[in-house]
Amino acid sequence: MMCEETGVTQQNRLLIVDDEADMRAYFRDIAEEMDYAVEECGDYEAFDVAYAVFEPTVILLDLTMPGRDGIEFLRELGRRKCRAPILLTSGQDERVLSTAQRLGEMLSLVMKGVLPKPVSVIDLETALEEVGVESAGLTPVALKHAIENGELVLYFQPKVDLRYGSEFPIIGAEALVRWNHPTRGMVPPDLFIPMAEETALIGPLTDVTMRQAAMRLQEWSRIGINLPVSVNLSPTQLTELTLPDRIAGLLEEYDVDPAQFVVEVTEQAAMADVGKATDILTRLRLKAIEVSLDDFGAGYSSLVEIYRMPLSELKFDRSLMVDLDRDHGARTVVKALMALTKELKLPVCAEGVETAQTARLLQSIGCETAQGFYFARPMPAHEFIEFVKAKSVVAGHLGDRPTVR
Repeated sequence: MMCEETGVTQQNRLLIVDDEADMRAYFRDIAEEMDYAVEECGDYEAFDVAYAVFEPTVILLDLTMPGRDGIEFLRELGRRKCRAPILLTSGQDERVLSTAQRLGEMLSLVMKGVLPKPVSVIDLETALEEVGVESAGLTPVALKHAIENGELVLYFQPKVDLRYGSEFPIIGAEALVRWNHPTRGMVPPDLFIPMAEETALIGPLTDVTMRQAAMRLQEWSRIGINLPVSVNLSPTQLTELTLPDRIAGLLEEYDVDPAQFVVEVTEQAAMADVGKATDILTRLRLKAIEVSLDDFGAGYSSLVEIYRMPLSELKFDRSLMVDLDRDHGARTVVKALMALTKELKLPVCAEGVETAQTARLLQSIGCETAQGFYFARPMPAHEFIEFVKAKSVVAGHLGDRPTVR
C-alpha cells in the first residue's frame, strides 16, 4: 500500500533513536535510499511524541544515551506492548549488546539483532531489508481469517539423542507454528504470536496447533513412526483449568497415545501463577501427558518452585548456548545447571545448538538430548518424515530410542 503524498510504502516506517545528530543523519540517508519513511529523535521527550504520532514499524535504538539509556527505552517499549521489530546499536562490547538483546526478549519485544558501532552501510541495509516490511498485512483481522481458513501450518524441528557419538538419532520433535500468508509467504511466529496473545486469538490459534499435531501423530503412527511431539502453550492458557480435559479429549479423538504428546510451557509462564500452573500441569501428568519447561535459565525463577512442579523435562534456554564454545563463564553456568538437574533427576534438552563444538561440549558434561540448527532446522511435515526415514537408516531403528521421560 502506497502513501499518496510521498509514494513511500506505508509499512516502511523507521524510528531512529540516537543522541548523536550525525549518526541519525547517517542512518536516515541509508534508510531513505531504501524507500523508508524516517523519523528521528535524540531524547526521551522527542521519542514519546514520535512513537505515538509516527507509529513506527521498525525501531533502531542506540543503547548509550544521556538521560534515559537504551535499557530504559526497552522497558518503556515493553510497557507499551510495542510490536515493531527492534534493532539495537551501540559501541559497547559484545556481552553488553547480547545481554540487552536478551532483556528485550524477556520483555516480549520483537528483537531483531544488534549492530555494533561503527555500523557499515551493508550491515544496516541488510538488517533493514530483513525486517522492513515483514510485518505488513499482519493484522488481528487477517490472523483471525488465517486461523479459520487453514493458513496456519506446523513445522517440526527434530530433537536428538547426544549419547551416541556423532550419530544423533532422532527421539522426538518440537511443533512450531507458521503462518502461510497469501502475500507474505511463510511468516515466523514472533511476528504474530504476541498479537494473538493481545487480541484473545491465542486460544483458537493453539487449538488449531494442537489439533494439527494430533493429526500428524496419528498419521505417523500408521506408518510405524512413533516419536513424541511437543506443542507450545501460551502463558494465558496456564490459567485455563479446563485445558487438561480439552487436550485429553483431542488425543482420544485422534487415538493418540498421551505419552507421545508433550506440552511445553515457558519458565516465565509457569511462574506467573504458580498455583494454577501447578494445578494444570499436575492434571496433565495424571492423564499421562508429558510436560516440558522451556527457556529454563532465561528467567529468575525459584529453583524450589520449579522442582516442586510435575515436570518431565527441562529445556535449557538457547541464550545459554550462544557463548558456550568460547566463554568459560557460560560453560561454568551450564555445567552447574547440569549437575543440579542430575541431582534432581530431571532430564534436560539443550536448545539452540548451532555448532559441532557446542554439541561436543554438551556431550562432555552429560547432556543427553538437544535440538538446534546444527542438527536440523524446522521443516514441513513431509520433509520431517523423509528426514526421519533417512536418519533411521543410519541409526538402525527408532523404536528403542529413549523419549521424554
